[in-house]
Order: sequence, then structure tokens, then C-alpha cells
Amino acid sequence: MLGVRRLLPYLYAVIAVVLVSGALGLIAWLLHINRIETYWAIFVIVIGAIAWRYGRGPAIFSVAVAAILSEYYFIPPWGAFEFATVSETVRLISGIIISLTVIQFVSISRAHEVLTEKRKDLLQDVSPRILQSLDAEATLETVADATLTVIDYQHLRLYRWDEASERLVLFKSIARSPAYAAIDWHSMTFALGEGITGLAAKSRTPLLVPDASRDPRMIYPPGTQPIAESVLSVPMVTSDRLFGVLTLARLGAGSLQVDDLRLMEAIAAQTALALANAEAYSEAEQTIKALAMIESLKAGDTSQPDSEVDRSILQGLTDFSQADLATLRLLGEDDLYRVVATGGAKWPEGSKSAATGGPLTGADLAWLTDPRVNVYVGDPRSDGKLPEWARRGTERAGVKASIFLPLWVGQRLTGVVGLHWRRPRWFRGEQLGRLQLLAAQAAISLDTRRALEHERRRAEALGQLERARREFMQIASHELRTPLTVIRGYASMLEEGSLGEIPPSARQALKTLLDKSTEMRVQVERMLLLARLEDGAVPPQMARLDLRTVLHDALERVQPQVALKQGEVNVALADEPLPVIGDSERLATAVDNLLQNAVKFSTGPPQIDVSGQRTDGQITVVVRDHGIGIPPEARKRLFEKFYRVNDPGVQNVAGTGIGLYLVRQVVESHGGRVNVESEPGAGSSFKIELPAAPRPS
Repeated sequence: MLGVRRLLPYLYAVIAVVLVSGALGLIAWLLHINRIETYWAIFVIVIGAIAWRYGRGPAIFSVAVAAILSEYYFIPPWGAFEFATVSETVRLISGIIISLTVIQFVSISRAHEVLTEKRKDLLQDVSPRILQSLDAEATLETVADATLTVIDYQHLRLYRWDEASERLVLFKSIARSPAYAAIDWHSMTFALGEGITGLAAKSRTPLLVPDASRDPRMIYPPGTQPIAESVLSVPMVTSDRLFGVLTLARLGAGSLQVDDLRLMEAIAAQTALALANAEAYSEAEQTIKALAMIESLKAGDTSQPDSEVDRSILQGLTDFSQADLATLRLLGEDDLYRVVATGGAKWPEGSKSAATGGPLTGADLAWLTDPRVNVYVGDPRSDGKLPEWARRGTERAGVKASIFLPLWVGQRLTGVVGLHWRRPRWFRGEQLGRLQLLAAQAAISLDTRRALEHERRRAEALGQLERARREFMQIASHELRTPLTVIRGYASMLEEGSLGEIPPSARQALKTLLDKSTEMRVQVERMLLLARLEDGAVPPQMARLDLRTVLHDALERVQPQVALKQGEVNVALADEPLPVIGDSERLATAVDNLLQNAVKFSTGPPQIDVSGQRTDGQITVVVRDHGIGIPPEARKRLFEKFYRVNDPGVQNVAGTGIGLYLVRQVVESHGGRVNVESEPGAGSSFKIELPAAPRPS
């Protein structure tokens, strides 16, 4: 089957010649002439078409067929293989020679076109692989491997432009001939304009050297004899930025052509674009990594000292920028900017003073205090805006390029980062933008850390103050108990007459003394209970009890005050027990506070309603008065410690502001809750809800 396919082009060629011959014969017959004089010109065109379409073999075969037909049908004597004249013989031979020449030119042109198409297809296959990679080294490896598929080179040298050394450094060398494998090409680096490679990089244009052994611009490693070779060097450039140079070589003068040059230009352009993308991706990754690192330095994490945090932040900026020297200055409490961290790839080991200088004032940083300045790039050797302190330090360190990043928090300059290089450096806009982003995040992190540290210290101070207050309350309560007991004891003895008769005029004073000492004892007990509740030093004495008993006892205690004001207490307690698990003494204190408030905040004779019910597993106690009520704005803070309602109508009512706070503490310590409903002028209703004790098993 394969043999038949190979014979088909020859068959098609014969058919084409036969058809043309037949057509020419028919035309001659119609015109009543012996033959068409331009028949060989027509045959040459046909044979050229056959050569283009089917190749050299079928075309040569068609020449032979055309010659046989011509001699037999178109050269007299017709119908025989003989030559009548020399002229006809020359005409036939000339036609054959011309046809063969056309076949040769057509074959060469066709081969060139086929090669071009093949290279184009290969280039289309290679291009996506080059552009898809986001790793610079992987991209260059792909280029080295892919170039071989489009150009049959014998040596490839791929140079990267190293900004640090300002030289072209060999990244990869592939030798496909012993003549190149024996040479140490890695020992060669080139400055701009040095050698064929350096010239291509400096001019940003490709160079084709037909015979490198005769070109004085070609530089070989020491001890290497010039090679008769063609050399092609193409710079990898995008957006006017040099990434490196691709150099190809092939043995033999003139072995690389202009077509190879054009092809390598396309590959080099795509490689430069891929390297730019890979670099942008790498910088984006570094930015994200640096941002994550800076953000991870939690302000509330006291395990890391401030000095370590400062160094970590500066390290993130130097890792991204690859700065040779770096400093971080921060504003202190004395309004001076001091160096708190140093770093960089070339910072002197163990040195803290190099290029840092002393503390700076706001005036020293005036050139950076414009809030619109987020980054400042300068050359300390020629930038007149740099202050003397910056110029002096950078000159000593041999700096040739600097970036200053102000650390802004709002409109406040909290610090500045200095990044320096000992070589000229060109910065792209996206690089500066990422540095600004890192500086902004660093400023926020440092400011947040300091603010939270300040709040932490303030909270510790408040905590110490609160502990001291509790201790004072506890000590004061204990210390006040003893003299109060003595006062009440002697007052009771005087009232009973145990110490003799007292004048009638002194009896009222004695009664007032007893009442006030009772009030004072209640306040002392409140303070002592509050201290115990907050410290948790004395746990509650929890037991099963009937809350009705607690309520009855509290009502008996408040009854004299109600009667004194000619008031009335309405009680509506459930007939069934109201069982709870609690401390009867503390619950009694909570109820006492509510009842005493109901009496105190009634403008006329107190009218107090007390109810107690059990509903859905809850014990509910409500104490309602018909007094002055509570303003809406005061209800949210009513149960806060030491809070008193700011109302002229209650300014003369005695109180410390701990009664309702104590009620909430007691109720919540029993797993319950307390809330209030009130209308100014219509009284207040306090509701306590406690979980009911489970029924005995």
C-alpha cells in the first residue's frame, strides 16, 4: 500500500504531461499547423508546477516523458524516434536543460518554504512552553531545550544579566560537538560592549558573525584557538530592559543565516517576556510572604521583644529589595528618631554604628514629612535634596543608590526605612509600589503593636488599682466592723438604761445614733460581700431552700422603714414552695437591696408590690414600686458598679452605687438574671429569675 502511494505522484506527473501534449496537438490540428512552437515553454511551466507540488523525482520523470512525446509527435519525422535536423535536436536538449534547471530552483524554493513552515510550527509549539513558565530558571532550561527543535545548532550559550556585578554571566552551555565540549565557557563573563555577546547586549540588537575566527570582536576563553564557526548573539530585551543574551554557534563559516537570526529574535523576545513575567510573579510571591510575615508579628504577642520584631520587619524589606545596607528608624517617646534595626546583605558583621548616625529630630526628616511622599529614590553622590546626615553616612558606606520609605500612620511620620545599594540601581514602578505596600503594612503593624502594648500596660495598671481597691474595701470593712459593734453595744446599753438614766432630750439623739449605725453596718456588710464575690475567696454556702422564706425575712426587715413613711407592701407569693439551690444570706442581701431601693426612691408613702411564682422551671421574683422611675438613658448602666443616676430628684438620696451591682453579682452567681422595666414618674419593676431546684428523687 505504501509503495502505491509513492508511485501516485509519478502517475499524476505523466497524466499532466500527456494532457498538455494532447491539448497542444489538438490546438495545432485545429489551426492547421504542424505544431505549437512554444510547446517547450509550456512544458517548462507544467514541469515547474509538478516539481512544486510533487517534488524533484516526479518532475524529472515528467521531463523524460515530455522529451519522448516531443521527439515522437512534435519533431519531424513525426511518429518516429529520429532527428531530422541539428536545430531540432538542440531545441529538445535546451528544453530538457531548462526544465531541469527550473526543477532545481523550484525544489530549493520549496524546501526553504517547507523549512520555514516547519520552523513556524515548531516555534508555535515552543512559544507556549516558554511563556507558561513562571520560574526564571525553568524558563531558561525550556529555551535551551526548545531552541534545538527550530535551529540545528552545535553550541548554545545562555547568558543572564547580573545587575549586582553588571556583567553577563553564563547560565547554561550546551555543546553538541567535541570542538565546543573541550572549552571551559563558564570562565567567561562579559561587560556591556565586550565581545560579540556584550556588543549585542549593549546595542540591544542581534549580531550575526559569518566567520568568528576572522572577526576581532570575538573573544574566546584563555588558551582557546579561534574556531571556524558562525556565531549568532541575540539580546533578550522587553520594555527596554535587558535580561540576557542568547548565543548560538555552528561549525563552518556561513553555517548560520539571516533566517536563523530572525527566528532567534522571536525566541529571545518571548524569553525576555517570560523572564519578566517570572520576575513579576516571584516579586509578588515575595511581597505576599513579606506581608504575611509582618502581619504575623502580633502586637499582643509579648514572647517577642520589640527589638526582634523590628529586625524581622526590616528583614522582610531587605529580602524583597535585596538591599546591601538597610536601617529602620522609629519615633521614640522623646520625639527623636533612633535606629532600632540594621541589616542588608553587605552590612558589616557585628557592626551597629556603620552609616546609622545619631538620633534625628523632625527637622532632620523635613524632606520626607510631606504626606504625599511614600517613597524617595536618590543617588547620595549627586542628590542635592538629601540632608547632610544622609549624604555623610552613605558616602562612608560607598552607597550609589538609596530608597527612603517613610512610615506613615495617618498624618504622623512614625519612622523611616533606608535601603541602600553599593552599585547604581534602576527601580521599576511596580517594585517601588510593592515597597510602599510593605512599608505601609510595617507602619500599621508597628503602630498597632505599640498601641496595644500601651493598652496592655494601662490594663495592668488598672488591674493593680482594682486589686488594691478590693483589698482596701475588704480591710476597711473588717476594720469598721469592730468599732461599729462597740458603738452599737454602748448605744444599746444607753437605750436600755444599763448605764444609768439619760435625759429625755438625749433619747432622740440616741435613737438617731442607733439608726445611723445600723445603716452603716448594712453598708459595711455590702462592701464586705462585694469584695468576697469579686475575689471568690469565700465560696457561697449553697443549699436547697424555699425562696419564700428569704422573701418573708426580708419583708420583715424592711417593714419598719415602710411603716415609718406610712407606706404599704402588697405580697403575692405562690402557695407552693419556691425551691432554689443557693446561699440564703447572699440571696437575702440581694432582696434587701431591691426592697430598700423601693422605699428610698418613693416620693410619697411607699407602695411596694412583691410577687413570687414558679413557671417553666424558673423561679421569678418581682419587686415593683410606684416611685420616681428611671430615665431611659440610665437603664443600660443601672447595674454597673458605683453608677448612680444623674437626676436632681435623687441627689439627696443616700447611696454608694453598689446596691444594684451587688444584686446582679449575687443573682448571676446563682445562674440567674435580673432586669428592670421603668417609666419616669411611674415607678420601676425589678425581676429576678433563678433556676428552680430539681424535685427530690
